[in-house]
Amino acid sequence: MSSSGRHRDSSNNVTSPAKHNGSFAEEQALDAIAREAELRLKYQREQNREARELRHKELEKIAREDDVDDSSHISHTPSTPSIVNRTRGSCNDGSGNNTNTLLLQKFLNGDTDLRSIEQRDLRRLLSEIEIKYKQSMISNSSLYNEKQALRFQVDNFKDQLEEQIEIMNQIKRQLKEKTKEFDLQKRTLTDLQHDFSNVKELLENREKLIEESGMILYTDQHQQCNGNSSTSVHSDLISVLPTGLVSQETANLLNTLGNGNIDEKLKRLLSERRDTFEQIVRLKSELDDEQNRLKILEKQLPKINEHSQQQEHLEQQSKGSY
Repeated sequence: MSSSGRHRDSSNNVTSPAKHNGSFAEEQALDAIAREAELRLKYQREQNREARELRHKELEKIAREDDVDDSSHISHTPSTPSIVNRTRGSCNDGSGNNTNTLLLQKFLNGDTDLRSIEQRDLRRLLSEIEIKYKQSMISNSSLYNEKQALRFQVDNFKDQLEEQIEIMNQIKRQLKEKTKEFDLQKRTLTDLQHDFSNVKELLENREKLIEESGMILYTDQHQQCNGNSSTSVHSDLISVLPTGLVSQETANLLNTLGNGNIDEKLKRLLSERRDTFEQIVRLKSELDDEQNRLKILEKQLPKINEHSQQQEHLEQQSKGSY
């Protein structure tokens, strides 16, 4: 018996471990008892079949021995030839046959005394009685054999009936198990349909809220499916892919970063931002250096101008001396 057929009501989602273990142990005990009973029944049936076969063989042997004894007794009876001849003669003589029949009937009814019957008629009566007795013995033996054969057939029919009953009981048990499994599957299907309806309603509410907020669900395949989002295949694909809730501007920015998933696009964007930041820092450092150099030049500019004036004055004095 399958343990999956036992379960609690669908309204209670928590199953008691103690009750489940008790039911499982009870089912195992019932299965063991059923198997032991089937083995005993099978063993008893085999013994009954062997006993019937032995009894049937013994009865056939006894019947054959009785037939041999009857035939030998008939062949070794001294008065049998004369009786048979007289019987044939009496059969040819209709009046003699009727007389023997009347004598036999009177003798059986008790109306005639043996002492009042003549010796010839008495022999005829004895021979007819012996013939009828032997015929009745043969008939009884045949009927007994037929009775044993019919009894053997009845026993076989009983065994077949027991086997059919056992098969029917096994089919009933299987039907009961299949019915329990079907009920379990039916309840499971009902629960799944209820969960599907709830999830569908939640998704519809989510789509409605996202649409009202002006956001969109961005997927890894958003750019490829953007032009064919009306098809059911792409809709199913979008519904199962990982999604991100972004604005339309962010989605347009992600689309400009090329192909790839959201993670790759974000890494590419951060890498570009890092490069740009490093470039800005480098340019700012160069600008600071240039500014420092400019300040130094501004400080040194008066000295340079004074030095240049002295040089010009010296040059003019040297020209005047010449």
